[in-house]
Amino acid sequence: MRRHVILEGDIPVSEIIVGRSLMSEIAQAAVGVSTRVAVLSQPSTKAYGEMIATALQSVGLNTTCHTLPDGEAAKDLAVVHDIYRVLNRAAFTREDLVIGVGGGALTDVTGFVAGTYLRGVPAMYVATTLLAAVDASIGGKTGINVDGKNLAGVFVHPQIVFSDIDVLDTLPHHLKVQGAAEAVKTGFIEDMEIVQAYEATAVDAVDLEFIVNRSVAVKVAVVTEDFTEQGRRAILNYGHTVGHAIETASGMSHGEAVAIGMVSAGAASHAVTGFNGEGRQSELFGKIGLPTRVDQSIEVDRVRALMASDKKRDTSGLRMVLLKEFGVPVVEAVDDATVRVALDAVGLSP
Repeated sequence: MRRHVILEGDIPVSEIIVGRSLMSEIAQAAVGVSTRVAVLSQPSTKAYGEMIATALQSVGLNTTCHTLPDGEAAKDLAVVHDIYRVLNRAAFTREDLVIGVGGGALTDVTGFVAGTYLRGVPAMYVATTLLAAVDASIGGKTGINVDGKNLAGVFVHPQIVFSDIDVLDTLPHHLKVQGAAEAVKTGFIEDMEIVQAYEATAVDAVDLEFIVNRSVAVKVAVVTEDFTEQGRRAILNYGHTVGHAIETASGMSHGEAVAIGMVSAGAASHAVTGFNGEGRQSELFGKIGLPTRVDQSIEVDRVRALMASDKKRDTSGLRMVLLKEFGVPVVEAVDDATVRVALDAVGLSP
């Protein structure tokens, strides 16, 4: 078992535990935090949530379970409103605890609820997908979807994130593929050993304990330096400017959309910085089973409109995370010609 710690200054504010057979650890971590716990899950993770609830009850905690819709449908204001009412009925106080059990969408909405209910209650996450374990559950970003992806949210750290490798090893092939997109993203921007692991091994055979720990280490270091994304943390958005727009416009999975977004960002990087790693990126995505082009009817104007509302836009215009070379990311304002290059590279020509 390995523990990673996010610091604010010298103060530990969030702990990420990566290991095996973590059920007893989850229950013991909640003891002393509160007397009431709300366990939030989705239909796909309900059984695991109920197991955690039973473990919490066995150590004397008053536990309420609530099931959210699966996928991005959970990240809706109406769902958030329902959760608030569940907490009201359970007489929650600021000393009580919300535990989110699931993938990235579930941890996003759990964090949003915990950060806003009573102006803030403690939260823990149990990441049950690779995507959540290497990215969404870590770093205190929360969000719900209002017109665009994650346009309403707060920065708030979960006290602890648990990533049980025994659970991740049992994931179906498509979830290992989708999670690999966020894992190799951390490789492209910071740690090429992650990329090399996927290049050397089939996606279903890669050592997830190695991948999760290496990816988490990258994200923890970046978030510790820049929690509220005033500077360096923006590099974690590599592939997301175009990727989020494609995800919203098409309904494809986050991992698939981000892979296409990284191909797009690679083309933009070549145009702006002279980056020459686009071929290696695309080859790896093909090996993993991730798409590199849009293969369905998506209106380029819709994608452009969503990019125009991207959170990374500022007064200088649209900013994208680009690579000078692998491991050397930069954040640059891009002009319309560069955007056209980026979109054309993934099949989104006007």
